[in-house]
Amino acid sequence: MKEAQIICVGCPLGCRATLKVSREGEVLEVTGCRCKEGRRYVVEEFRNPVRVLTATVLTEGSRVPLLPVRTSSPIPKEKLREAMKALAKVRAKPPLRAGEVVLEDLLGTGVDLVATRDLPS
Repeated sequence: MKEAQIICVGCPLGCRATLKVSREGEVLEVTGCRCKEGRRYVVEEFRNPVRVLTATVLTEGSRVPLLPVRTSSPIPKEKLREAMKALAKVRAKPPLRAGEVVLEDLLGTGVDLVATRDLPS
């Protein structure tokens, strides 16, 4: 059996949770969470950590050199570095409105990359 420690961000308390995990990866016990949401969050964070990626991409044909973007939903944490490399190749072309898709299906995750502000011509 091994232990894993995760700081919960499910609510503002920021509890330090400890998970006891079997050799097979099954969560046996969770301690340190002060709310139900915390237990759910730390178990999911242990099993499948995901993050919303926020970044900027270069633009093409605009007076604005960089466009802020984010993923439309979280992607697996282990894909963040690869996603940033993919974003380095993206060139956003105006006109774009905030919320519009800049890149569909980032790395085959089914998650789109969307603009977070308008990109005028």
